[in-house]
Amino acid sequence: MPVPAHSAAFDPAGRRAVTARTLAVRARVEGRPEAPYDRIHDALTHDLLTEGPVARERFPGRWNDAAALRALVETKRRPLPVALAAELSEYHRRLGASPASLANVDRLARGEAVAAVAGQQPAPLVGPLYALHKVASTAGIAAAVTARTGAACVPLFWMHGEDSDFSEIRHATLSDASGVVHDLALPDEAHREGGLVGAVARAPLATLTAEALALWQGLPAHGETTALLQRALAAGRDLGEATNALLLALFAEPGLVVVDPRLPSIRAAAREILERYLANSDALERAAKAAGARLATLAGRQPLSDASLESFVFRIEDGRRQKLTAAEARAHGTLVTLSPSVALRPAVQDGVFPTVAMAVGPGEIAYLAQLKEVFEGVSVQPALLVPRFGATWLPAEALALIDACDAEPWSVVANADAALARLAERNVPHDLAKLLADARDSALGGLARFAEASRSLDGSLPQMVESARGKVDYQFARLHEGLSGKARARLDRDHPAWRRLRYVLMPGDRLQERRLASLEPVVRRGASVIADVVELAAEHAGRAASGVHEHYLLELGA
Repeated sequence: MPVPAHSAAFDPAGRRAVTARTLAVRARVEGRPEAPYDRIHDALTHDLLTEGPVARERFPGRWNDAAALRALVETKRRPLPVALAAELSEYHRRLGASPASLANVDRLARGEAVAAVAGQQPAPLVGPLYALHKVASTAGIAAAVTARTGAACVPLFWMHGEDSDFSEIRHATLSDASGVVHDLALPDEAHREGGLVGAVARAPLATLTAEALALWQGLPAHGETTALLQRALAAGRDLGEATNALLLALFAEPGLVVVDPRLPSIRAAAREILERYLANSDALERAAKAAGARLATLAGRQPLSDASLESFVFRIEDGRRQKLTAAEARAHGTLVTLSPSVALRPAVQDGVFPTVAMAVGPGEIAYLAQLKEVFEGVSVQPALLVPRFGATWLPAEALALIDACDAEPWSVVANADAALARLAERNVPHDLAKLLADARDSALGGLARFAEASRSLDGSLPQMVESARGKVDYQFARLHEGLSGKARARLDRDHPAWRRLRYVLMPGDRLQERRLASLEPVVRRGASVIADVVELAAEHAGRAASGVHEHYLLELGA
């Protein structure tokens, strides 16, 4: 039976507001190495939560340590630089931030709050669902920090607009009102080689947005979603700003704060950390490579390759990102605009803002495990890692199939086609199945008796009979397949949407949250669903502190 999650908005101080909403949770599923649960199991996430050997050696603090969390709050809570505070406030006002978000910017500026952070590249429709889940995690974790320490904590999203991997962000996958999945993409000409993905122009983004809205026509919250997207496109000057504007609108109640690393004041604040790296670049690069080799021994993989650790900085010039060596960066001095690579960006993020917790997925846990010495080398205290909230959203057709199968919900999600095959087999009329089984037993039994009797005429006859018996058995198996096939055809006629479910639940044979667009729940349930997800993310953060990491199956409905 579904379990209702009683959800509420949060005021800027992290207290629960009085307006309650509900979102049914069909199941909470723990991953494990065995199929089909291996799809949601990650060995390093398990190690982190259970204080395994990697966590003990590679991470200085743990989310379940309340004393460490309180100490980090006291150490990191400090005012923002004046220029950064002013530009951040102006940026939020320009993008249409809510009063709660503006209040949280002010709290950070005055040094009255710490932050829970997550980061992601900007993408059409916010990107895949896991991006939405990440941001919800920051709000849920922020509420958990406040509950555990008494300190104000705000949700913070670092938009990775200085990345240049266009192929990683250009696509959007969505499901229309009939459950048919469509793949959309920004055109090649929307990006130039080395260009920052945050700078993708509004025009191609608006075209893709219009295509998505046309495919979503007829869904319950189509009008509301249209208005949200149009306002974001009007507020943002490019993909990066439009993504931030949309997230500010969706997470208005918990008071999300967004970061655009392209802002001059953020680059200026980050420069001090970049200079610390440049002053000791050779040693830090060697340390990160050695840590990678150590992780290969401890965990069986090296997250960041040696090649990616040759330099931790890029040069930003004319809107493009170019790799340069630490020696070249030192030679250019302040004449060149620098941007951190993945090896240095987490330290910049945690050094510029008072972050005490970070919502992370398996990939982030892996590469952050390699960066312990980098944080130490640039004198930055890292945020405590919290596995992010993850979920699969179940449309009404999936809920009906789960009920019809009377099966464990995750087994249906992981392999909807196999669930349909089992259901079809079960739906073969019992009397027909028994008649066929009896006929098979009678025919094979008769042939076995004949084979034995035939020995009296010739010793080779039983071999001939056995060959015929195998062919008869094969034909009976074909008849059984025919019965199951007809039962499956009837299922397909009665429930045509069930055949398409695997494309919605596991698009491209990947977890749904890795492919389907973040706005899928919004266009079906309205923006109020965000408060529900934030509440569940807060619950998930609390359970993570107890060593439990679950994947949620949520009832999307229509």
